[in-house]
Formats: sequence, structure tokens, C-alpha cells
Amino acid sequence: MLRALIALDELRHFSQAAERCNVTQSAFSQMIAKLEAEVGLRLVDRDRRRVSLTGDGERLVASARRIVAELDEIGADLRDHAGMNKGRVAVATSPPFAAHWLPPLIARFRARYPGIRVDLFDHLPPKCMELVRDRQADFAILSAPGPLAGLQYRVLMQESFVLACPADHRLASRKRVDLRDLEGASLIRYARSGSIGQHLEHAMRGIAVEEVMEVEHLPTVAGLVAAGLGISVVPSIAVPFFDAGKVALVPVLSPGLDRPIHLVWQTSRLPGPAAKAFIDLLEASLPRKKKSA
Repeated sequence: MLRALIALDELRHFSQAAERCNVTQSAFSQMIAKLEAEVGLRLVDRDRRRVSLTGDGERLVASARRIVAELDEIGADLRDHAGMNKGRVAVATSPPFAAHWLPPLIARFRARYPGIRVDLFDHLPPKCMELVRDRQADFAILSAPGPLAGLQYRVLMQESFVLACPADHRLASRKRVDLRDLEGASLIRYARSGSIGQHLEHAMRGIAVEEVMEVEHLPTVAGLVAAGLGISVVPSIAVPFFDAGKVALVPVLSPGLDRPIHLVWQTSRLPGPAAKAFIDLLEASLPRKKKSA
């Protein structure tokens, strides 16, 4: 009805205004009458030969133009988002994934959808889940989701582990190893407070090793192994952190060692078009054998 009033103000003719609004003149007159009834004021002066707006009509049509302009802008913005010409996708994940796995995917996504902004948050799992709950991130990629109040998840892939050892270590030339092969080795262990450390502590239960050091971050592990201070079992995502000239990386094949990597999102909020497109690209990049069933 606001558009009808604007058309009438611009054309000052009922039949022409009705034609612009793609309705019959009778239907148009009913629209104007209904608008007058809703506001409780006479908006159109019909006594004169040429149609004009009353003072109240002039005031209302000025507001109507602003409202319609805002609605048009909102509609255009929504169409841009739906058409992937504009928008934002925010991903929260742990630093190893943020450092090496996601950057190439983000580059491919931005090349495909240059109008979509991608924000990346690199934090530990609890902070990532907080960002998803607060709607600052559309979804998170986590090894251990933790308490899932208000969140839901599904397994994105199974991540394998490798043995990182100095190039001259007795296991460096092996094509694969089992965790039991580490018996008696000098081990650089992940901090038990982190998800990797907890996972490995459970997997290596009953295997006697000499714990040389316990650290929290992958770059620290990489530096210690390269210096010949010990060996470590690391997730495959950590491979780029290591100096291939000093460190051998051998696949570890032990039952139950692979850990699930989860896609986590808010229960009450479905991923929007941009987030869904990013997730589709992410899943397409996974090796087929690592995709969840």
C-alpha cells in the first residue's frame, strides 16, 4: 500500500498509478482507502480535478519513500547473499588446521566466490565452541567437541597419526610402525591437558617409553624432534611443521589410533548459503577413504 501511495503522489492520477502497480483502478482505489482506514486519516484529496495528497498524505509519503527504499535495499542484499554475490562465512578451528589445511581451501573458495568474506578463528576447542554458540562463527572443525549444549556435530573425517623421529633413528627407515614399536623410545609427549595429548595417552597405555619432555604446541614438538631430543607421535595435519631434511615421518598403523574430526554447528541455526558452500568445498577436498560414512 505504501508503494501505491508513492505512485499516486508521483503520477497524480488513479488509473496511471494503478497501471504502474499492476492492478485494476478499482483495486487500487481500495488499497488507498484501506491505507487511510488503517492510519485513520484522509490522505488523498479527491475533490479536485487533479488528484493531490493532503498534508497528512504528504508527510506519510515522505516516510513511505524511506521505508520502501530500505526494503528494496534489504531485498537486494538478501538476493546477493542467496546468489553468493555477497556475504560472510566464519570458521573456527584449532591452530594446526588453521595453519595448513584451511588456507588453500579459503583461497579456492574466495576465487570461486570473490564477494564472500571468509573469517578464520584459530583457537582451542572450548573457545571455538563458544564462538559457534555466540554466532560469531558459522561452524567449527574440532577433534574433541567437548560439552555440546546447544550444539550438534557429525564426523567429518578420521585423522591418522605419524611417527616423527630424527632421520637417523632406528625407526626412520620403516614404511609403517605400530605403537608397540615405540617401546623403550625417548618420547616427546603432548601436554595431557590438550585433546591430542589425551588421545595419545589413552592409545599408548601399557607401552613403556621414556618421557623426555611434555609440551603443548606442534611447532615446539617439531623443533625438539629436529634437534634429536626424542621422537613423537603427531596427527597427520602436523606434517608441514616438520623439517623433512632432519625428521622422518612414518605412518603409525595401530587399531583405534585414528581420531575423529568433527564439524560442529549451532542446533538452532542452519548453515547459510555461504557456509554450506564452504562446507561442500571442504568435504570435496577430503580423501575419499577419510570421509565419514
